[in-house]
Amino acid sequence: MKKLFEKKPVLFAVIWIVIYVVGFGSAGIQTENAALNYALQTAAGLIICGVLLGFIRKNGLAEHFGLCRFRGEPKRFLYLLPPLLAAAVNIWSGFGMRERTAAANLLGVLAIGVLGPFLEELILRSILFRAVARTNTRRGFWIAALSFGIGHLVNIAYGASVPDTLIQVGFACCFGICTGALLYTGKSLLPGVLLHIMHNSLGFIGATEKEQVWYYLPVCVIDLAYGAYLLHAHRETCPLTSAPYPDEEGGTARRD
Repeated sequence: MKKLFEKKPVLFAVIWIVIYVVGFGSAGIQTENAALNYALQTAAGLIICGVLLGFIRKNGLAEHFGLCRFRGEPKRFLYLLPPLLAAAVNIWSGFGMRERTAAANLLGVLAIGVLGPFLEELILRSILFRAVARTNTRRGFWIAALSFGIGHLVNIAYGASVPDTLIQVGFACCFGICTGALLYTGKSLLPGVLLHIMHNSLGFIGATEKEQVWYYLPVCVIDLAYGAYLLHAHRETCPLTSAPYPDEEGGTARRD
């Protein structure tokens, strides 16, 4: 796996995307019991996390992929207040249980609220970005940001409605730009992971209907504006150029 990562980083990223979509995604549609499906997804997610994190730790790639402390100055990141507000969209209109049983909701939070966001941010936001950015930083940023949104089209194959899925695609693209900018300028994946976990987890206790575009339109505006602000505010130290994203010796992330 190390040779594949070093020689063909894009293929390495694509393989992990497929593993996540097939292994984690399909685990959630195996039965008609929601709690059991979430349990299966939790098991699949833990296995994928274990293998991937084991590889990262063994090869000293934690900092390379942003699994490190946040390096930004809180004030210059507006204390994350705009994206925190956007991530709370699922409780804007109140509270309500998503699933019928407490077990299903708890397992759903673990699978969809925690493991899914962590893997999506690590694989789609960081691994894919670093793979493409080896030759072109700007291209890596946009591919990682937009592929995250476009990838939600697979939900149609898992039974989601087309209108709901298209709203998710639009929202996820905007969210990808926001968290991509956070990773690129703050040199840490963790803020994006926490925002993603917050959004998905609140979906199990929030009353906001996902097909209501009027809730998600302002969220998209907030995420896009915040992402644009970060890229502009840090344009001198973190410019989005067509140049390769430089690595330090040993493959760790660039320092400003």
